[in-house]
Amino acid sequence: MDALFEKTDPRTLAIGLVTIVLLASMIQVTYLLWPEFKRYQALVASQELLSGAVNDDEGVLQALERARGEVKSLERALHGDMAGLPAQQMESYIIGRLQKVSWQTNVDLISVKPGRGEQVQNFQESLFDIQIHARYRDFHHWLQMIGRELGFIVVKKFRIHPREQDAEDPMLDIKLTMVSYRLVKP
Repeated sequence: MDALFEKTDPRTLAIGLVTIVLLASMIQVTYLLWPEFKRYQALVASQELLSGAVNDDEGVLQALERARGEVKSLERALHGDMAGLPAQQMESYIIGRLQKVSWQTNVDLISVKPGRGEQVQNFQESLFDIQIHARYRDFHHWLQMIGRELGFIVVKKFRIHPREQDAEDPMLDIKLTMVSYRLVKP
């Protein structure tokens, strides 16, 4: 081996030793240091995320309040203000809202007859046979306001007859059956 070192040019020997040292260093960096560096970066990013979440309690609370408001808004769109009412109070509530909307829209509410409908899957129908006198535009506005005030109410059947045959915008006799659906709890 000494003979090999004596025959080899000292520059070649130095280049070979430097290459071996560099190769060993690259292997150490690649297999030992680099994975630890990546793990450290992931831990730092995770720590920043968690500290941001802890410091951002107000943002989370605001998001929760916003979500609660959206749920209440959707419940109101579906049930109106009737969502929490017992079944006995629901009829008087609906009749009161019908009268209030009728006064606001220039519609004459002649009669309201509550009744009990069928059970459709998990829902119990509450029927309301309603008779009103109104002009067409007032009736249209009345229906829109009923939808906003009472939420999800369905007009199951209706009959409309003009009271005056020759008038351009006649007063209408309107009979309709509205249905409100209430979830039946098992």
